[in-house]
Amino acid sequence: MAILRNMNTDAAYNCLIAAGVTVYGACGAMGNIFAESGFNPRNLEDLCEERLGRKYTDDTYTEAVDSGEISRELFLHPMGDSRQYGYGLCQWTSAGRKAGLYDLAKKKGVSIGDPTMQIEYMISELQSKYRSVFYVLKTAKTVQEASDAFLTKFEQPMDTGSGVKSKRAFYGEQYYMLYQSENEKEEETMSLISNSGHDENGRYSGGRAGDQTGTEWALIPWYSRPWKCVLRYPNSAVRAKIAELAVKAAKNDLVGYDQSQRDTYWQHLKASNYDPSQITVACEADCSAGVIANVRAVGYLLDIDALKNLKATYTGDMRKAFKAAGFLVLTESKYLNGPDYLLEGDVLLNDGAHTATNVENGRYSGGTSGTNTNTGSGSNNARNNVSDGQKWLNSNYGDKLLKFCGAKLSVDGDYGTKSRWAALAVWKDLMNRRYGAKLDPTNKNFFESCKKVASKATVSHGSQGTFTLLVQFILSAKGFYFSAMDALCGDGLTAAIKSYQKSKGLEADGYCGANTWYALFN
Repeated sequence: MAILRNMNTDAAYNCLIAAGVTVYGACGAMGNIFAESGFNPRNLEDLCEERLGRKYTDDTYTEAVDSGEISRELFLHPMGDSRQYGYGLCQWTSAGRKAGLYDLAKKKGVSIGDPTMQIEYMISELQSKYRSVFYVLKTAKTVQEASDAFLTKFEQPMDTGSGVKSKRAFYGEQYYMLYQSENEKEEETMSLISNSGHDENGRYSGGRAGDQTGTEWALIPWYSRPWKCVLRYPNSAVRAKIAELAVKAAKNDLVGYDQSQRDTYWQHLKASNYDPSQITVACEADCSAGVIANVRAVGYLLDIDALKNLKATYTGDMRKAFKAAGFLVLTESKYLNGPDYLLEGDVLLNDGAHTATNVENGRYSGGTSGTNTNTGSGSNNARNNVSDGQKWLNSNYGDKLLKFCGAKLSVDGDYGTKSRWAALAVWKDLMNRRYGAKLDPTNKNFFESCKKVASKATVSHGSQGTFTLLVQFILSAKGFYFSAMDALCGDGLTAAIKSYQKSKGLEADGYCGANTWYALFN
């Protein structure tokens, strides 16, 4: 079985990273999960299938547990005795661990084979009963180190010899090769896409309505999913409008991600004159629901019946439905392996897995982007990070900067009074909208009134979103942070926070709380 990237591996990777695990830690764990179940959340240990005296498959067994045909007791003890057999992503085997899995599924009202629920359970085990393993995953500097800890102390199969360790670490290295590009986006290849990919917890369902972190539906650099085709509408005005709606949706923090509430975005989009920026009620989409809704909205805005009546429902039928509505299907490698030949409004598609909207014209596309969406990420020195931060603030909060500061920022890499005020204005506005604070974004000072509520915006290892990006921005300007502007608090940002705290005589705990925020802005 080949090591591939899919929705289950993405969910595991994103949730582990969000929990504070290093890339090595996440991939080391994932190599073990692949060895246990092939990343199939419905996987029933083969030996159990043979001994039950009834022909169960992975799917029929899962359905029998969900329906109650197989009781809780029988799920815990499949043979009615002390023999134990594994189930799920991690092949949970003991009665105690399987009981926790079963009870969580019933509590959430989801299938025992639900991958998101299983990943949540795995992380809860790591954070409670297997803290020593969790610590290794959070500090791991190699895949081998993380893989060995996960194998010997979390999975604990009978054979943990050198051969098994080598094989599982090898699997983990394959995942590392697939996912390392997430942390190595080069500035020269940066081109933006509008991407709806996960909820505030790095999961596919269960989050609160709206974008809690600024990353659920966001403008991010182009990346290789990989994409299987590009769907392109022939008319440039239609493409421009598709890109415009995609950008507006990404910038509206009332539009988030949740597969279980994926249709609410379309309902509120219809009620808001087909303009995502006018949506005033928290709602949700997922990758395909968001793209499909925007294309339908363009149909109503430009009076194109084929787009109004677009028959697509999910990533698995988008290619056929979009083609029927007049889109071209592009499959040449130059369209799939980079952004250089893409046009704004192109729809990127991995059939059955993911979709996103390209919002800028590539440098060899022959088009000229009309949408100001530039942002920055991935620079490796402080001055470029400041420039990236300035671009990001202009792109994502340009309307707020015009309202509170009177102008957008000059992208010059200079963190002067204007950049500080812009960062503070965005910080205050977000505190007001998210936590009900009553701060004045037009005021350039960070008073005690700000400090009193600042603890609600604490940034620590695993945090992600706008507050985290602001910490990266300011610490880059102050010469403490030099890594990627990715709005994710990993090892590099945690170390930078500690160094800054130490320089200011604060407790060097790596938590950007009230005192650290006060120091940053003063």
